[in-house]
Amino acid sequence: MDAYATQTIAALRGDRALGREGHRISLHNYVVSFLFCDVAILLGCGFGLAHLLATYRGAPADAADRGAWAIMLAVLFHMLGAKTLNLYSTALVLNFRTGLRRASFSLLYAFTMLIVIATATKTTDNYSRVWFFSWLAASFALIVSARFALVMRLRRALAQGAFVRKAISIGVFCEAISSEEIMRRSFNEVRVMSSARLNAIGELADFSDKIAQEEIDQLYVAVPWQDIPFVLQKLNLLRHLSTTVFVLPGDRRVCSEVAKVAKFGDRLSFCAIEESIHGWDLWLKRAEDLVIASAALVLLAPVMAAAALAIRLDSRGPIFFRQQRTGFNGRTFRLWKFRSMYAEMTDHHARTQTSPDDPRVTRVGRFIRRASIDELPQLFNVLEGTMSIVGPRPHALATKTVGQDLDELVDYYAVRHRVKPGITGWAQVNGFRGELDTVEKLQSRVDYDLYYIDNWTVWLDLKIVLKTAMLLLHDENAY
Repeated sequence: MDAYATQTIAALRGDRALGREGHRISLHNYVVSFLFCDVAILLGCGFGLAHLLATYRGAPADAADRGAWAIMLAVLFHMLGAKTLNLYSTALVLNFRTGLRRASFSLLYAFTMLIVIATATKTTDNYSRVWFFSWLAASFALIVSARFALVMRLRRALAQGAFVRKAISIGVFCEAISSEEIMRRSFNEVRVMSSARLNAIGELADFSDKIAQEEIDQLYVAVPWQDIPFVLQKLNLLRHLSTTVFVLPGDRRVCSEVAKVAKFGDRLSFCAIEESIHGWDLWLKRAEDLVIASAALVLLAPVMAAAALAIRLDSRGPIFFRQQRTGFNGRTFRLWKFRSMYAEMTDHHARTQTSPDDPRVTRVGRFIRRASIDELPQLFNVLEGTMSIVGPRPHALATKTVGQDLDELVDYYAVRHRVKPGITGWAQVNGFRGELDTVEKLQSRVDYDLYYIDNWTVWLDLKIVLKTAMLLLHDENAY
């Protein structure tokens, strides 16, 4: 190991000390606990409820004995279902939702099989329906409660410094992945014991003894993108170790550019770009747009009629303003708004952005812009499919910031066009509305739009709609 790597490890010994602050947790112990709890609950609820019904509801005294075979079969079928669903797996210990879903399927399978057997053997009259369904409900409730308690206990221990796996982070020709990032992305399951930067791939062999002596479970190797094939070929230096090795691009931009890695026949395939919203999500967002836009048009019809009348009485010119904007996949479309400027001063190409106290804006126009009423005709754009209720706000074709086109100032600006533009958006409800007079404002708005695209859910859309409604009461960026 060269002097640089030795100095790096010595300088980062704090990572090792950090790793010793908490104790190591075995997920296998939690798997055994899940298994024990499930079996104990099935047995306890089955026999316990049978005795209670015999004592307080006058059920036959031998009800528990007659139900013994059913209880044992339920445990057997649950185990078979759990085996098929891989329920008792360490990978599912901290994945509460998936574990609970599979446990529910396994439990339903067990009780369904009991019903099938009882029906086939014509023995359904031998068992109390109250006992059977009470047993099912109590078992499900207690299994959920037990799993939740165990998972919460585990997460609390991890938050207090415990860990599941030990790791070493190494950078080959680049900086190593930080221990903080590894802990954060592994939800505190992984504790980095030490880190180092290497200037030669052969130095990896020097870590063999360290990995074996400290019982390291994982090795994170950060490598410049162009050197990954070379490093992968040289990893046979560590093949004698029972350690999981992850090779990661050292450049974060590569992670954002490559969405998925998969096999394409006998080739390796990198999916660099994929649809942002697709499948059922696309259908769901369209349904959301149609429902909200239709309801809004019905509820706001009086407001729109009053705005149209006020515009007509306030100044000469058309009621509506139509302008070409860039939309989905970079296609242009005609956007509708209520006219808020004097007709002779209207800028159809938006060569000059609207500013506070802009003399081109009429009296009525100033009010409807501040209350966002001028945007309401875009509900018709939503119905025709050129816009969405929520999405990045579309800019006019000639819009410029500091005298330059927007896509010249932010090289990934066009990514905003991967979804339909919206009447409101994540950037707008976070304070980025109005004039784009600085590069910093443009950069921030684009970053918020990209966050929305990458993290879209129906709930995020509803959150933005509610925040937009609150901003209608007061928004200092509206003018």
